[in-house]
Amino acid sequence: MKNRILPLAVLIATLAGSAHAQSYTLTPLSSFGGDGWLAPGEGGATYLGTANNERGFAYNPTSNNLLLVSRTGGLSIKVLDGMTGVDEGALNQGTGVITGGTFTGSTIGVAGDGAIYMANLASPLNPGAFKVYRWADEAAASPTVAYSSTSITTGRLGDSLDVIGSGSSTLLIAGESNSAGSGTRNGYAVLSTANGLDYSGTLVTFTGTPPNAGDHRLGLTFIDSNLVMGTVGGNWRLSDFSGAAGALVDSSPTSSASERAMDYATIGGIGYLATLDTASSLVRIYDMSDPVNPLLVTSGNATSGTLSANANGTGQVQFGTISGNSATIYAMSSNQGIQAMTFTVVPEPEEYAMMAAGGLIAFGVWRRFRR
Repeated sequence: MKNRILPLAVLIATLAGSAHAQSYTLTPLSSFGGDGWLAPGEGGATYLGTANNERGFAYNPTSNNLLLVSRTGGLSIKVLDGMTGVDEGALNQGTGVITGGTFTGSTIGVAGDGAIYMANLASPLNPGAFKVYRWADEAAASPTVAYSSTSITTGRLGDSLDVIGSGSSTLLIAGESNSAGSGTRNGYAVLSTANGLDYSGTLVTFTGTPPNAGDHRLGLTFIDSNLVMGTVGGNWRLSDFSGAAGALVDSSPTSSASERAMDYATIGGIGYLATLDTASSLVRIYDMSDPVNPLLVTSGNATSGTLSANANGTGQVQFGTISGNSATIYAMSSNQGIQAMTFTVVPEPEEYAMMAAGGLIAFGVWRRFRR
């Protein structure tokens, strides 16, 4: 009779794999708003409401603060404590610097060196330049205009924004919209710099479909300096680019048609993607060890009660502080407040894996001799 037990080498491999098995938790950060959620208007705050006036926010790794773009009562860029959500003031806007656009301020991102970048919303329906403003840090007396163009796209820009790198290696990306304009509008604008201050822009376009027009409008993130994940909701669009040429790497369905805003980070040597469902405010986390096959590992939601509708599908999600196998995650779906949660990768205790694998080996040896 054939021996049906696994070879010892296979069992050893099983042992190694079991030793790296892990589980995941996503829990509200209780210090943030008292329950992990700053609800619209909580504590009398007027800068976080339900009138579609808050679409972008970012995490600053150099200060552990959040930066919220609010148009309630006029444009302000609020500074919120990343641990508590307490209002710490606002960025200085200078005099006459921030002008133009459908919205003068829409989305925002922060580079690794703490430089802050805010994009306006530019659309052919309200002709004007697509602009990105830069603050050297939260204490800057005024922003500068890092980029301004009326020709980088025939579509709409400013509904999504991501930043990677720092200094002269900083890259910014903004997804095109399908809501207005001509041309394919299926790509994204990439802004680069030689000095960390002034930026030039390249419109990355794709031949054929997918991606379809607007597929990067409401959600996109750098995986690395050439690999981009995007979605308008319904399908992942993984692509890379070289100069102005984009190439679709993979396309597959998302978990929900309203899964849009996203952010990527490396935790414990593994890449993870955080996404935000803009209908329910549900946050999902994916293991991106294989970017072609995002693996859903956990999800969570710190909101409660009936949420105001986010008909525009706008918002941003951001990884915050990363320490060992844990990271803070912030998420804001427009009209639904800001959540703060702790994501933790929990490795399986090695002794349990050893015991389990040891039991398999003992069982295999017993069967070998028995036969």
